[in-house]
Amino acid sequence: MGTKVAFGVGSAAESAIMIAFNTFNFLFYNNVLGLSGTLCGLAVTIALIGDALLDPIVGSLSDRTRSKLGRRHPFLFLAPIPLALSYCLLYAPPEGLSGFALFLWFTTFALLQRASMTLYNVPHLALGAELSQDYRERSVVMSYNIVFHVIGGALAFFVGWTWLGRIEGGSSVREGYAPLAATIGLFAAIMIFVSAWFTKSRIAHLPKPRHEFAPFSLKQLVSEIRECMQNRNYLMLLIALFLFSASTGTQETLGSYMSLYFWELPEKGIRIFGLASPPGFFLAFALTVRLHARFDKRLTMVASAVVIALMMLLPVPLKLLGVLPESGSPALIPVLFVVLMIHYAALATLLISVLSALADIADEHELTTGKRQEGVFFAARSLFAKASSGFGHIAAGAAVDLIAFPVGARPGQVAQDVLVKLGLIAGPLGAIPALLSVWFYAQYRIDRKRHAEIQRQLEARHALVPTGTPSLLATEPAAGALPEPV
Repeated sequence: MGTKVAFGVGSAAESAIMIAFNTFNFLFYNNVLGLSGTLCGLAVTIALIGDALLDPIVGSLSDRTRSKLGRRHPFLFLAPIPLALSYCLLYAPPEGLSGFALFLWFTTFALLQRASMTLYNVPHLALGAELSQDYRERSVVMSYNIVFHVIGGALAFFVGWTWLGRIEGGSSVREGYAPLAATIGLFAAIMIFVSAWFTKSRIAHLPKPRHEFAPFSLKQLVSEIRECMQNRNYLMLLIALFLFSASTGTQETLGSYMSLYFWELPEKGIRIFGLASPPGFFLAFALTVRLHARFDKRLTMVASAVVIALMMLLPVPLKLLGVLPESGSPALIPVLFVVLMIHYAALATLLISVLSALADIADEHELTTGKRQEGVFFAARSLFAKASSGFGHIAAGAAVDLIAFPVGARPGQVAQDVLVKLGLIAGPLGAIPALLSVWFYAQYRIDRKRHAEIQRQLEARHALVPTGTPSLLATEPAAGALPEPV
């Protein structure tokens, strides 16, 4: 239990930074500082793509690391200070900075912040895959990760809107953002250090690589990623994630604009939505392992993705059709709260299922190739997700400029036709990629029976092949077949 909690605590740092960044960066740079929506979206996209390219490098390096702190922990201890500093500086551009210079500041510190998080996030997820080899227990471990993920994100969201709601001018003035960034950056650094410190006792018990890696090079890295993508189960999850992330990127960029301008909610009302995620995620924490036992991971992923897409799709059309209360009505808050709670419950279920499935795929990959490469698997997954999310951010930013959304606008002062366009972009149009992802999640094929067979054959192989021996697999198995133990 202590190990699971310590591992999970680390994800609170990632989610606090991520939720705060996605919630406030567009408001700060576009609405407060006047940077165009297209340049705001471009800055985030550049940061995400740069971060995505770094993911597999960090993953591959962590797979190869040999130290007294094991493969993952050196990165966990390295990340906290640069993460906190870069996040603070992101919201402290010099007075008078504007135009392209402001864009460069935004891009530079967004890149540094994302890179610092990657130093932690990829090894942390790989560590989670190594903590247990059991099909069910892996889901439990990742459930703890998701629970603390939502706690960190909910705290950042609630504290952020509470703080901005108390200062004069609220979210429309720059004075409130730097203290908020400092608070969240410090919180994230502490959580990462706590997670690293209280999981280091497990280093001696983590599985050791049973083959020697070739020296690191970009050519070798590309070869490893290509090798991972030859696994059909992994490829289907990557495509699904790519589509799903395009929807979430659009939603993240426009979320604050929707709350303030489309729904016309006060800042102190918006903060309540931060409390919608904990009950949804705790429900997922309680049910996901049971769902995997009864329906397996594939059906759980499919059902979760369908529910998420519907929660993205339905509210805006229902509002435009007059089914939901009018904008600004206090009755909107409980309705949207329930929608968000369902959304978060399904999202947590999907995240737990996908992370657990990736650990199972890493086992299948070891059986097929003789290589244990959780770092590369989780890193390549992050690469695809961030690249797609970046596309969603820049598309949403460009859309804000395209519909001529006014800079420095106040709620209730935006033309109705502009608000309708904003709602359609953030809702039905943005949900289309998420709906398409459902088909690809349905293609995942490792069930409990197949995973048990993979584990049986791996155990037989490990009994014969000592740690550190180069892979003895000379041939690839026939398509769909499990290779016999070496």
